[in-house]
Amino acid sequence: MSRNLHAEPELATHAIQGDILPGLLKKDEVLLFFTIDNVATFRTFLHALPVTSMATALEQREEVARRKAAGVETLLPVPGLNVAFTYAGLTKLEVNGLDTPPELAEFRDGMGARTTVLADPPDTEWAILGPTQSVDGVFVLTGASPAEIADTIALHLAPVGANGWSLVHEEVGTVRPDPVKGHEHFGYADGVSQPGVRGRTPEGKPVTPSVDPAGHPDQGELGQDLLWPGEFVFGYLGQNPAGPKLTAKGPKSKPPVPMMKNGAFLVFRRLVQSVPEFDLAVKSLAAVATTADNVVTPELMGAQLVGRWKSGAPLVLSPTADNPSLAEGTGAENDFEFGKDREGTLCPFAAHVRKAYPRDDTPFNQDPDPEQSVVNKAESVTQTHRMMRRGISFGPELSHAEALAGASDPAQPRGLLFACYVTSIADQFEFVQQAWADNANFAQPGSGVDPIIGQSADPTTPFRGAAPVSLDPDDRPQLSVSHFVRMEGGQYFFAPSTTALRTL
Repeated sequence: MSRNLHAEPELATHAIQGDILPGLLKKDEVLLFFTIDNVATFRTFLHALPVTSMATALEQREEVARRKAAGVETLLPVPGLNVAFTYAGLTKLEVNGLDTPPELAEFRDGMGARTTVLADPPDTEWAILGPTQSVDGVFVLTGASPAEIADTIALHLAPVGANGWSLVHEEVGTVRPDPVKGHEHFGYADGVSQPGVRGRTPEGKPVTPSVDPAGHPDQGELGQDLLWPGEFVFGYLGQNPAGPKLTAKGPKSKPPVPMMKNGAFLVFRRLVQSVPEFDLAVKSLAAVATTADNVVTPELMGAQLVGRWKSGAPLVLSPTADNPSLAEGTGAENDFEFGKDREGTLCPFAAHVRKAYPRDDTPFNQDPDPEQSVVNKAESVTQTHRMMRRGISFGPELSHAEALAGASDPAQPRGLLFACYVTSIADQFEFVQQAWADNANFAQPGSGVDPIIGQSADPTTPFRGAAPVSLDPDDRPQLSVSHFVRMEGGQYFFAPSTTALRTL
């Protein structure tokens, strides 16, 4: 069966901001967090702001692909500018109806009031965006270089004082250099398993093209399931959690207030990574986990914590050694499920990639051979909790001195500027963090906490490893893992459509 694009919704590509669905192309990114000081002046400024639309972002991606196919190596200028607002910001702009809908409760509260739910540090301890740095919005600026972003700022945002807003805080992210481009600071391929999106442009092109539309009509890249766009932008069909399989349509993601149509929530978190400490820990954990039947090297221990080897090759397909043929960029890095590993002997249940996206796992069902209908329904539920991630690394590369000392330089922090777009903060971002990552009994009792993004007030958290050599579930080691990722601040925003921005 071929993919039927006519059965998929047409998306308002000129109204949806570019970073939500296709994502703004970037080698560098600057986030400018601001307050609105003069509403009238800011409105005039906002109405004239050239916000990068989804249509423009798709055109940029097509041109980059054409140049790559033609062997052109020079970078294409790809400036991007998006904007999103907090509840306080939209209130200042006099958006009506925000106080009533229950589905806006988390947005109204803000991330600082959700620390108990998320097991985050108290917001009074945050380094950024805490109680003393309240913000009304954020400008998202992307480009092929810092100079390109500086040009965008100079042309469209400066001077700050004349446009009705003040700068509160700035974050700068950059893609790591070759050969670790696309990898986060621990060294593992990042952003590999993004969801695909069902839908077409007004010109009839698929938002997420299928590499094999006849053999895999419900996927973009191999293993990349196509989801209904209402999971990520308001006003379109979403997934059906009660559907017999993940392709089932759900109800429309109705905008809580009319101005939210074609918009999405933006979740931002600054995550600082303790890289040399992580590297030392995988060595000691490997020594603890090693038995005569299951020898665990530091490389394997790190892969078990993450769920992938540093190359991006999935552990469930290559459980004892890295496999370059399954690495990021091969087209095979996502072409897998967890059904062949129902007992967690190949990939730990608490591995980061399995916690964050359990695929066809059947949570809390300990049947090693469940009926296919049970698997299909479980995956239907899983797909309603996906997020469109847009993170980028920040900070300097690890120095030789830090590596030799086994300790991070506190004056040179590095990590991830996490960002994602969703239509339900509670059912997507917060659910994944609380019910999956932080839950020591998900997906199976005693599986442990996500060792990468899991949050806890305890100095260590439990983690049950795998037994990839013996394949005996009783051989899986019970480990205690320290925290190597520190959440330092964040906030909930809403990214309106370009149409709404002109009418605020």
